[in-house]
Amino acid sequence: MDKPPPPFEQLADLTAGDESIEQAVALTAALTAIPDLQRWLREQRQHVVLTLHERDGISYTDMAPHLGVKPERVSGIARGHSRTPRKKAGDE
Repeated sequence: MDKPPPPFEQLADLTAGDESIEQAVALTAALTAIPDLQRWLREQRQHVVLTLHERDGISYTDMAPHLGVKPERVSGIARGHSRTPRKKAGDE
């Protein structure tokens, strides 16, 4: 089977060993938690961008090429804005 993308290499442990119901349960739990993971990653990225800007004085313009976005997007990240709409409670 293929390896996971580099940021998620540790998830390969979920597929280690012989196939089992426990493995299927662990994979299901990981899939179900993806929205929580995305939220956490966004929060961590926002924290890092704000810290680099406020503590180190790095401008959004200087950060933008490293993140592969425009300075306006870096500003949005710092404010906690997301480009992808999030589901509201009760939406499915």
